[in-house]
Formats: sequence, structure tokens, C-alpha cells
Amino acid sequence: MHRPDVQQRGPVGQAVGVTRRPTRTSIRVVGPSLVVTAVAIAMLAVPMACSSKVDDAIVVTTTTIATTSTSSTSTTTSSTTSTSTTTTLPLITEGALVLVANSSGKRNAAQKLATELGNLGFTVQGVTNGALYEESLDVSKVYVLPGSEAVAESIARLMGGIAVMRMPTPVWIVGGPDALGFASVLVMLGADKGGLTLAEMDDV
Repeated sequence: MHRPDVQQRGPVGQAVGVTRRPTRTSIRVVGPSLVVTAVAIAMLAVPMACSSKVDDAIVVTTTTIATTSTSSTSTTTSSTTSTSTTTTLPLITEGALVLVANSSGKRNAAQKLATELGNLGFTVQGVTNGALYEESLDVSKVYVLPGSEAVAESIARLMGGIAVMRMPTPVWIVGGPDALGFASVLVMLGADKGGLTLAEMDDV
């Protein structure tokens, strides 16, 4: 017999008289910190994805070679050759009488020179000796009267380029102006040229 006052236990019994509470879905409000965290994770994920692509890419390296050009300049040097011309003055032997005075202190020096000059074509009047202030001379010289310079200069060159001076008054030779006579060129032979030939005088 079924007792109506007896409640059956079991699944059905549990359902009878039992009120279940509805299940609530839990919704949490996401705070600002969680949003920031999500954004940061997304930003980290993007570079990682990009980096993986870069690793798989083929890197092409371009090398640029610089070309250097060298230019050479050719310099042309011109040389100039200068030619020196030696002019030999003519030897003038005519146009004057020549007197040779010995002031060298060497015996027969005047006569030796007079003979050599005569052999070259000069007109030699004679020989004498120096006197007083020019009885003894260290350096030879030639005195000349106007008009006979060419002959005097020729003799001076032959004697090695000695000085040519104007004839003094009086002349310092033995016998004075009378001994000069008609001579317009007077050679005063000093110790530097006395006893030498014309060739030797030219080297002194």
C-alpha cells in the first residue's frame, strides 16, 4: 500500500519540494591594468613575428668599388745653349815710334823686349833706363801720346794686359825729354815682366 505521507527519497524525491537557485554567470569587470597588459603582449608578439620573417629573408649585400683614375702630366724642358764668341782685336804695329825703358832691375831686359817687338813689326826707336821716381818699378805700364793709342794698346795686350796711361811731363827716363825724341809710345818695363818673353808675360 502506498502511504501518501511517506515521501520517497531519490532523485524524484529530491526534486519535489526543492527549489534550486539559478546559476549566475560570473562577469568580471576588466580593470585598466588588464587592458594595458593585453596591449603589451600584443606589441611583443608583433616584433617577434616580424623578426622571424627577417630571419627567413635573403640579405643581398651590394659592394661599391671606387675607381681611382691617375693622370700624368708630361713636362717638357727646353734647354738653351749659349755660345760665347771670343773676338780677337787686330794687332796694330804701325803709326808710332816705340821706346823701351828698363825699370825692372834686370840686365838687358829692355833690349830683349825691344827686339821681340821689332820682330812683330813694331817700329822701335831704341832702349833706355828709368830714372828718379821711376828708376825701379814693381809693375810694368805703357805711356802714350794722343794719336798713338792703337799701337800702345796692342803692346799692352801682348804684355799680358798692362795699363796704358797718358804720357807724363816730364818723363822719368835717363836723358829726360830729349831721350824720348820722336817716340810717342814709352814702355816702362817693371820687375813683374822684366826678363820674360811676350809669351811668358801673357801668362803672368
